[in-house]
Amino acid sequence: MRRLAAPLAIAAALAGPAAAQGTFPPQRLENLKVLPKDIPVRALIDTMAGFTRALGVRCTYCHVGKEGEPLASYDFKADEKPEKEKARVMLRMVAGINGDHLTKLATRREPAVGVACATCHRGVTVPRTLQQMLLSAYDAGGADSAESTYNALRERYYARAAYDFGEVALADVGAALRARGNLPDALRFYLLNTRMVPTSGFAFRMAADAQLAAGDTTAARASLERALEIAPNDPQAGRILDTLRKP
Repeated sequence: MRRLAAPLAIAAALAGPAAAQGTFPPQRLENLKVLPKDIPVRALIDTMAGFTRALGVRCTYCHVGKEGEPLASYDFKADEKPEKEKARVMLRMVAGINGDHLTKLATRREPAVGVACATCHRGVTVPRTLQQMLLSAYDAGGADSAESTYNALRERYYARAAYDFGEVALADVGAALRARGNLPDALRFYLLNTRMVPTSGFAFRMAADAQLAAGDTTAARASLERALEIAPNDPQAGRILDTLRKP
């Protein structure tokens, strides 16, 4: 039961006489401000459990209580934590998207597509993309910090929905740094991409482009040759390599 928290903890005031007697689940609910006031206790608990999984958190993220203590000791009714009010705002936003904005589409897929907490959060509390996480780390501590952040996130979240560790994220980071005029750091992340996704012709082609910009024709040619080994029909890589091979 302790994992049934309220990550997006919005409504949830599991409280009342039963809670005061040290029992969980309670017999009645209080302080529900977003979820239906007549929602069954079991349904509320299941909803809260879904929030914890969507955000990768536990009950204490939104609710007043001590981790490891029985849920009967938690003050679910309290609005003390700002995360709980944020969760209420987020729930209203989700309801508005599903019930207002999406319903105005002239045509919709069947069954209708809707959003949920996990749509954006993907199992993390702050719904930022991998690119945003790495660029924030770069701004805070440079290339070493960004690469360390990438390795830590990959170790923790690889094969989960939280972040996309495919060929695109590091290429985007490289492009962003190149646009800032930081070509050496950009090249570092393009090359990291070729090591992390060694079966991606795209990764090698992007690395080659940066290597050419840095004036390293030999390295660029090697990267393009590798790109074409992986994707023989890549027209962009083929054209660039043909140009480099001309006397």
